[in-house]
Amino acid sequence: MRSTFSGTRFAGWYFAVQGVAIAGWWLYLSLRPGAVRLFVPPGAQDIDLIAFRLPDLLVAVPASLIAAVTFFARSRWAVPLGWLAAGAMDYAFFYCLAWSWHRQGGWLSVVLMAPAALLSTVGALDTSAEHLTLFRRAAPGPPGRHVAATLIQIVLFWSFFLLVVPFAIRTIEREQRWPTLELAGQRPLAAALFLLFSALGLASGMTMAVRGAGTPLPFDAPNRLVVMGPYAYIRNPMVVAGLGQGFAVALWLGSASVLAYVLLGALIWNYLVRPAEERDLHQAFGDEYASYCRHVRCWVPRLRPFLARTSR
Repeated sequence: MRSTFSGTRFAGWYFAVQGVAIAGWWLYLSLRPGAVRLFVPPGAQDIDLIAFRLPDLLVAVPASLIAAVTFFARSRWAVPLGWLAAGAMDYAFFYCLAWSWHRQGGWLSVVLMAPAALLSTVGALDTSAEHLTLFRRAAPGPPGRHVAATLIQIVLFWSFFLLVVPFAIRTIEREQRWPTLELAGQRPLAAALFLLFSALGLASGMTMAVRGAGTPLPFDAPNRLVVMGPYAYIRNPMVVAGLGQGFAVALWLGSASVLAYVLLGALIWNYLVRPAEERDLHQAFGDEYASYCRHVRCWVPRLRPFLARTSR
């Protein structure tokens, strides 16, 4: 579907599943009232959670289901309804997060709401391809500006996705007393992998900034196709670096949940972000990018650099 960034029907299927899942969850709690205590923080009353049943059934469920229907019908109402459903999920997630934080417990509700908030927001974004311009070339400027912008992006992204989110997930695991992953020498191995993939990420970002005259962000993208440095061996070295760093953090923390978070990120990027990014690169660089794709793979690195064979 050209009206989506990914070109897939992800948003429609996700909103349909979400609407049915929310309704099913409330049906389950109605049939098993004792299960409410699993989702309520210490000191809170069951009614504090049950009060959300009416808003969910009147807003979140209909918005999700109608967003799915309008998406498949290619109606213009799919965009506002998708954002209404995503807004409901995001609000519920942050409410549950604050509730559990202040009450120091009841984290299972946060665990369930976090992927719902993320995926519904991704779905809403995917429906908005005709209304949001995510891919733009960077404004002309000296290399130093692109390098500085790239370094700022790296610091912000690494701080949030590799520090804040994983340690929040690990905190919830401890609260729930979930088992940890334990391997011989896992922390030295995790540290070595993190340094290795961090070096790859930095090298890739600097190559893009200097050689491509842009940054890794899609709305500040390079003006020239970058096929040198790490990009001569693999098409998306920064993604590989980020996933490798995430795996190293999961290994350091001994967290299966953080590992699942990394795998979810890989799936979202590969099936929803990557198609849009590659379509933009084809439009921007044409045959040059098509030739690059034929010679350099997305996930499996070459043994010899691309330019060694194709440079004139």
